[in-house]
Amino acid sequence: MNFQDPKDGNRTLKPEFREVRFRCSECDPPQHFYIITAHNPDGASVAEEANTRADAALRREIERLGFAFFSVTGGSPDFSHAEPGYGIECTRDAAMILARQFCQDAFFEVREGRVILISALLSAEADEEVGLWSALLRN
Repeated sequence: MNFQDPKDGNRTLKPEFREVRFRCSECDPPQHFYIITAHNPDGASVAEEANTRADAALRREIERLGFAFFSVTGGSPDFSHAEPGYGIECTRDAAMILARQFCQDAFFEVREGRVILISALLSAEADEEVGLWSALLRN
C-alpha cells in the first residue's frame, strides 16, 4: 500500500464519518482502541475484490506488528453502507501510520466509552467526538 499523495492536502472529511454506527465482534472490548478499515481507499468506492485484498493486507500488517485486534464494522446508520475493519490496541501514532498506509481519510479512537473521529488526511482536521460507543453500537 502507498501513503497518501501530498496533493490530497486540501481534501476534507465527508460528513458521513460523523454519522457512523458500528458492529463489533467483541462483547466486552478494551477501554481504549482504534478502529481502522482498508476498504475504499482515498474515499473512493472500489470493487469488492480490491476491498477484500486490502482487508487481508491490513490484517497481515496488524498481525506482523503484534497488536491485539478484533473485528469492527463501521457503517451508515442503516448499514446500507458498511466497511469491515478492526479494533486495534496500539498507539495513536501507529494507528495514524496504518490509516495512511492503507489510504484512509480517517479512523476512530474509542476511549473510555467515547468515539473520536481522527482525520488521516494531510489537511489534519481537528479531532471530533462523534458519540458514545454504547449509543453508536448496533447488533
